[in-house]
Amino acid sequence: MNPIGCTTAMFRGDLAEKLQAIRQAGFSHIEFLSRDLFESLRGPEYALSLLQDSGLEISCFQLVRDYEGAPRSEMASRMGVIRQLFDQMDFVGADLLILCANTADNAIEDADTLGEDLLRLAEFAASRGKRIAYEALGWARWMSDYRDAWQLIRRVNHPALGVMLDSSHIGSLGLPFDGIADIDPAKIFLAEVADLPLTRLDNAELSRFYRLLPGEGMLQLDRFVGELDKLGYAGVYSLEVFNDHYRNLDPGPMAKRAHASMQRLLNRTDS
Repeated sequence: MNPIGCTTAMFRGDLAEKLQAIRQAGFSHIEFLSRDLFESLRGPEYALSLLQDSGLEISCFQLVRDYEGAPRSEMASRMGVIRQLFDQMDFVGADLLILCANTADNAIEDADTLGEDLLRLAEFAASRGKRIAYEALGWARWMSDYRDAWQLIRRVNHPALGVMLDSSHIGSLGLPFDGIADIDPAKIFLAEVADLPLTRLDNAELSRFYRLLPGEGMLQLDRFVGELDKLGYAGVYSLEVFNDHYRNLDPGPMAKRAHASMQRLLNRTDS
């Protein structure tokens, strides 16, 4: 079975409570956020000690927004943020940074510009010993479809640049999972899992507040995992569920419920 991870953003409480709940539930990996480093007045060194004591491995570091296709006058500030994130990644020992597709209204719609921006970022990431996982978002300006994102990454063709596939963004648009079969498995840097309810909410609100654990919604996640299994994907399946109801629950039982939902999903697709 593939390693199973989750994000710290799923749970209430301070970092110590979250990490303890995640580890005791059986997860082996976490998505670490920049804010996790700075939430305690005891400082980043305290957060790092908690992470090291937990024994959890970092699957990815979250995140960069609105980079590719940003107005040229904003690119210097965007790169400044990325440099700071890479410094934080060095501090915690992470090597994979998530880049969410640009959602800004002023994002440039030009394939050459998008490709050049991604190539520039990939080269910089490689110079720092890092990788970039590009994630199509359901409400992104130009790259909402994961198949289009893959074609852009394929065009850029840089070893430090790959995709992050998120079942909830694919499912919120009603896109088929079978397009995963066309992706080079070596370029799938991470797979995120979340279920969704049947609703008329817009994609951004749905994604930020109403995601569900696997098996509690309407997505056919066995097909999502099945397509990745066919490719031989051996990376982490990371549970990324944003839901205010879940966050109000005790993190210990909630983490166990979350891990059990992932085990059921992966065991069903393995059989």
